[in-house]
Amino acid sequence: MRTVAEKAGVSAKTVSNVINGTGSFSAETEHRVRAAIEEFGYKINPFARGLRSRRTGTIALVLPNVHQPFYAELAEQIITGPETQGLKVLVETTRASADRERTVLSTSHGELVDGVIYVPQALTPEEYLALPVTQPTVVLGERPAGAAGLSLDYVEIADEQGAHAAVSHLLAQGRRRIAAICEQAEPRAGARRLNGYSRALAEAGIPYDDSLVIGVTDADLWSSGAGAVTRLLRTRVRFDALFCHNDVVAISALSVLERSGVAVPDDVALTGFDDIDAARFTSPSLTTVDPQRESIARTAVALLRSRMDAEDFRELPGRRESTGFVLQVRSSSAAASHTPAAAEA
Repeated sequence: MRTVAEKAGVSAKTVSNVINGTGSFSAETEHRVRAAIEEFGYKINPFARGLRSRRTGTIALVLPNVHQPFYAELAEQIITGPETQGLKVLVETTRASADRERTVLSTSHGELVDGVIYVPQALTPEEYLALPVTQPTVVLGERPAGAAGLSLDYVEIADEQGAHAAVSHLLAQGRRRIAAICEQAEPRAGARRLNGYSRALAEAGIPYDDSLVIGVTDADLWSSGAGAVTRLLRTRVRFDALFCHNDVVAISALSVLERSGVAVPDDVALTGFDDIDAARFTSPSLTTVDPQRESIARTAVALLRSRMDAEDFRELPGRRESTGFVLQVRSSSAAASHTPAAAEA
């Protein structure tokens, strides 16, 4: 900055004012300073600036993985959204490791970023809520009771409501033997989506049947859906519809069903959850729950920025926002035209 100031014939403070848009200076002075910056190839070092200001202009997006299309598409929405303008986004993947989740929520990580958007996976609410809140943090997921008094913000996804709507739609199409493939791990979205499935059946007077529910340990893997529907077919239990935890499970299940001679939707109607881009391009196209990914991204960043801009982020009470959902009805869930088929491998 001193070199630029000498070349432009101004003080180092004036150079700082021009770069940061602060103070007062003439248009002619700004021109000289920027010409000197361009001549010397001067580049701002955000980390050096952060040592002075205690701000880096960087936020961390902490995801379980990016091989799941929903997370990759969510990351894209957060990175490119208008609320993120002027911020850099550091994407961290925790790969279902509790230690990695603790690390990115720790004080040492906080020296590199101004705030965190966090999707819990390996840590239970009790575990991550026991960690000190060292930086502004927005959690994507259901707010547990223990977080009510903490300075954490939550963006809740309509897991139970969306699953309820999807299964109610299948019932409205005349399906009565509705199977489900859901993630087993508590307290993640799997339990909430299974609650929505169960509630829709109960409201229709249909008893819950354990033989129709297949659990998977990692619904983010394409192989999980394929393996689960293969196990379901081998039981030879009769079903005329299948609700899947997410679109990754549903699309891989669709492949196995059709290879096994089970026609979708004639024999088995199929729904997913997430509305990833690929859902529109399957054959038949996939009925799914759109959890409003763009709204999730915009809401999370807006909450985070307001907490980052506070004089003391801990003084803001914890907030909770919900983004709703839209059921995207496509070809995979057409109305039943006959009695339930025996879906056999």
